[in-house]
Amino acid sequence: MNLINSYNDWGKLEEIILGSSKNLTLPDIDVSVRHFFDLPESFAQESQAESVIEKVKTEMEEDFSDLTKLLERYGVKVRRPEAIELAEKCTTPFWQSQQSHALMPRDCMLILGDTLIEAPMPSRSRFFESQSFRNITMQYQLKGEKLISAPKPTLTDDNYLWDGKVPYLAENEPLFDAANLLRCGKDIFYNVSNSGNRAGMEWLENVFGDKFNFHVMSVCSDHVGTTIQLLKPGLVLINGGRISVKNLPKELRDWDVITFKDPADIGYEFDWPRASEWISMNVLSIDEKTVIVEESQKVLADQLSKKGIEVELCRFRHGRTVGGGFHCCSLDVRRQGSLESYFE
Repeated sequence: MNLINSYNDWGKLEEIILGSSKNLTLPDIDVSVRHFFDLPESFAQESQAESVIEKVKTEMEEDFSDLTKLLERYGVKVRRPEAIELAEKCTTPFWQSQQSHALMPRDCMLILGDTLIEAPMPSRSRFFESQSFRNITMQYQLKGEKLISAPKPTLTDDNYLWDGKVPYLAENEPLFDAANLLRCGKDIFYNVSNSGNRAGMEWLENVFGDKFNFHVMSVCSDHVGTTIQLLKPGLVLINGGRISVKNLPKELRDWDVITFKDPADIGYEFDWPRASEWISMNVLSIDEKTVIVEESQKVLADQLSKKGIEVELCRFRHGRTVGGGFHCCSLDVRRQGSLESYFE
């Protein structure tokens, strides 16, 4: 049995990596951060009181503890990173940046079947983010599992472009956050956005094209997890404030669609939110019949329940504060199931 085995987001979950708020940082607003969040040139980030940062860190760890207990109740093995020390700046020959925390393994690492890939992230502060998870990933490698890294990007200024007011990435080098992808067995949907360029998808096709079919889409400005969630074969959850069925990849348009339009705003602690109220859609499936939803999202829970899905409500107070929900802050390493095609 492979320790790494995950082809979709709905097979019975057996092992997962959760993030850590231990060394939570607020990266400086450099060109890559401004580009990702589409911040105006004049935007200035306020300094946050240490007491506020500590409150967020403490409450996030409390919520991670609740999530861990819930997952373990379903027999899921939960792994946590040893967050690396972030006092030193990340420095390359081209730029310098404050390093980022280890909150969101879904962004910096991608699992395609039996292979774990370190993503070539466009944000400079996240250049070494996957290092915080090496205490876990090297255990997999030493047991014979497949780990590879995409080419490390240069992230020079000419990668960050704006078409009028819309940010997009140049095609100078492969760039993508792993959260730009939807995994659906043999079919992988890749969102071209300001957090993933076509060169990134082309690299994935070059390496994995003999095993997977890659489909390009452009449904939102960055990560896809607050716009589309695949819940099980034939059932998809979409953000009704952003897209409709006609905007879905053609392969998904015949699926049963849950259109969610009423997110509850959980608020945020810092001077500006790193995620919109749609972080409420960032759900995590335990299996085809069971989904973890943030406890404030009663409307979403009701919509899922009406489709026969059992909902587990769980506290996660700072999704907007840090820019990630249950799905962002986790990485499903092993799920039951094998490589299948759902569109033949």
